[in-house]
Amino acid sequence: MKKIICAMIAICIVVGLTGCGNGAQEAASVDLEAVYDGYQQYLPEMFFPDEATLLNFLGIRTEDCAQYKIAICSEGMRADEIWLIEAKDDAAMETLTALAQTRIQAKLDETESYVPDQFQIVQKAEVLTNGRYLALLISPDVDTLKAGFEAAFQ
Repeated sequence: MKKIICAMIAICIVVGLTGCGNGAQEAASVDLEAVYDGYQQYLPEMFFPDEATLLNFLGIRTEDCAQYKIAICSEGMRADEIWLIEAKDDAAMETLTALAQTRIQAKLDETESYVPDQFQIVQKAEVLTNGRYLALLISPDVDTLKAGFEAAFQ
């Protein structure tokens, strides 16, 4: 009888801990619009591509995103670009991360001989991830923007 009671108590504890563990592993929801709002003072005038431009110009399918805020500098001679994306699933996250790396390489190729000062900025670009969240940060203030992205998860 004691063994049965002990086994039942053990099962209850395991089930209870499993339930608590699942909640602790869930990532906190981050409002990417709010993160971007915190960046605005460090950015030049930006434009926000529509869905067709995101797909045709950057390869980003909006259906892969739970939420996104993507901004590209309005001035053609500046490299500034911000991607803040929450991927809908792990497969989308892989795709979006690869697109971000490809985008940095494309901007490096564009600026290397044409705009050397912007090339130096692109060289310091960051692709950050946290769970299903991704940030591509190309800016002279990349360290400040990086700190803002990281702070959103604390």
